[in-house]
Amino acid sequence: MKPNPPRIYPRIKHVSFLDTVQPMLDRIEAQGGNREAQTPVAYPLAGDAGLLVTYAIDEPAQPVPLTQERMDELGLDAQELHELAVENLIRKAGANIGAQDLVMYKALVAGDEFEASTLLLPGVWERLSEGFEGELLAVVPSRNTVYFMDSGAKRQLAGQQLTAKTMLDLMCATAADIKVQAREHGLSDKVIALTPDGWQIRGTFQDHAAALSA
Repeated sequence: MKPNPPRIYPRIKHVSFLDTVQPMLDRIEAQGGNREAQTPVAYPLAGDAGLLVTYAIDEPAQPVPLTQERMDELGLDAQELHELAVENLIRKAGANIGAQDLVMYKALVAGDEFEASTLLLPGVWERLSEGFEGELLAVVPSRNTVYFMDSGAKRQLAGQQLTAKTMLDLMCATAADIKVQAREHGLSDKVIALTPDGWQIRGTFQDHAAALSA
């Protein structure tokens, strides 16, 4: 029988996360330890978006990255681990997930800095994109900030017609500032789109014009 697993949640991190743990792994290896066993479980999200899906054990002091060794001790394979973490995320944050209308675009709201982690909940995003004329475009500048919009959107503001390009320009400019301010907690500078095959890259904060013609 598998042991009762601890509270494990998915956490989205920048790819540099694996670089930050290398010194620790070097010390472990130098002391005769198993480097691979102590490496945090991580895999890429949305190709080369610069994002990793990692997992954290909810310890009293602070979340602890889940390692290959810990996953093996729990008797979980990669798929089981992911399903468990997503179930825990839905149980903890599901009722709080919603959207805040910022006029030009929207902000995903989840709480407990789980905003970026909601990228792993396609059902949430399918619901949020209901009624969209085009693709749902999103940016993830930090772990607690996700903005999104309709690539086919048109809006009136103070008698002026706003185009999707205007909205996307502003969303990307705001996201770029947030990524800088987030420092080590900054995430991706990519514009990603919700598709039947998962999240796909449509551009960057600086070069995103093609996102509206996908």
